[in-house]
Amino acid sequence: MGIINQFTKRKGEKKFFSTYIRQAAVAQSAAKYLKELVATEDMEDRKSLARLIKKQETIGDELLRNFYVELNETFVTPFDREDMNTLAMAFDRFIDFINHAAKTTMMYNPKRIDRQIREIIDHIVEDTNIIVEVSNNLEELGKRQQLLLELCQKVVHIEHLVDDIYGDYISFIFENEKNEIELLKYKEISQVVEDATDRGKDIADTIRGIILKQS
Repeated sequence: MGIINQFTKRKGEKKFFSTYIRQAAVAQSAAKYLKELVATEDMEDRKSLARLIKKQETIGDELLRNFYVELNETFVTPFDREDMNTLAMAFDRFIDFINHAAKTTMMYNPKRIDRQIREIIDHIVEDTNIIVEVSNNLEELGKRQQLLLELCQKVVHIEHLVDDIYGDYISFIFENEKNEIELLKYKEISQVVEDATDRGKDIADTIRGIILKQS
């Protein structure tokens, strides 16, 4: 491959990795806002934070649209085109589910936010911190496979922890919450935040699959 072709290929790769990095950063910001949202009891503060999360989701949608345009216009891609698309969509769904968690919390407006829900959201924030590190290392995937696999395993471990927290919480509220309407609220909110960690795991699973193909 000539020098010009090498430069063009490298430039084309960088724009895709840049998108993944930006998607991860958007997810991280949205998760931090979600943590703040459930930590405050001030309704105006919650509304403001929900709007900030929605703004991050809108930015994420724009990043995905631009990614599709760039992918369709690029002949040479860093790895399998379908895998690149799957990964971008996984990032976007993760952002969507964080926004969905905020919307659900605002819609149901529960009397309290239980410790277990806040704990799951802490794990969502932890997920995004790891995923930011993953995205920052993707460009060197060939050289940093072991690091990436270890980071992805941390995300998988978080998802397993959250499954246990969620299961215990559902048992707790069915045993202790006597108000059927509030019970429904807690069940729905906890389900949505648990689902968000599943979407974080989708990112990790996609990257592990890409690494397997590259090995």
